[in-house]
Amino acid sequence: MALRESRKQSRRLQGRSRGSHWHPLGKALKPPVHLRPWLLESGSLTRRLQRHFGKINVRVLHQALGQPYNDEGSGRLPLAVVRAVVLSADDEKPLVVAHSVLAARPRGALSVMFNKLGKQALGSLLFARRGFVRCQREWAFLDKRHPLYRLTRVQLGGRTPDRVWARRAVFSQSRNPEQSVQVTEVFCIG
Repeated sequence: MALRESRKQSRRLQGRSRGSHWHPLGKALKPPVHLRPWLLESGSLTRRLQRHFGKINVRVLHQALGQPYNDEGSGRLPLAVVRAVVLSADDEKPLVVAHSVLAARPRGALSVMFNKLGKQALGSLLFARRGFVRCQREWAFLDKRHPLYRLTRVQLGGRTPDRVWARRAVFSQSRNPEQSVQVTEVFCIG
């Protein structure tokens, strides 16, 4: 099932953070050749990981009410449900560190679904149900100044390159567009 894509800008992705500079997906940056197909994947990343690596494990690092990072809304989201997970293959080597932010207000159906995810990948919700729209896909490389770089470094046991590649997008339900979730995926695929 194809996810609807919107070209309109989302106010959710406004903001700045040291250690990252986000660009529209496919523009400005030259990622390594082996990562480009992963970064440009338009379907479910979890499904692509499953096709390539087999069974994918989802380890929830945390999911709680908290403060988004500076480049996740620049103060527009004073409080949000923040979820961080690691997607790994059976060998437990991290493939992707994902960070999702869902504004605490307004509450709606997406809040209920988000809170019931447990060890399920968020992509299983966003790509399996009708009515979700994705907008403003972006990519960046993150360095040691960015909190997601540091989170990824911990998951890789300190064996992290100087920069890691990430992509992000905002997803909302077409019938409730004011409630949206921002998903950032940091790639550990070597």
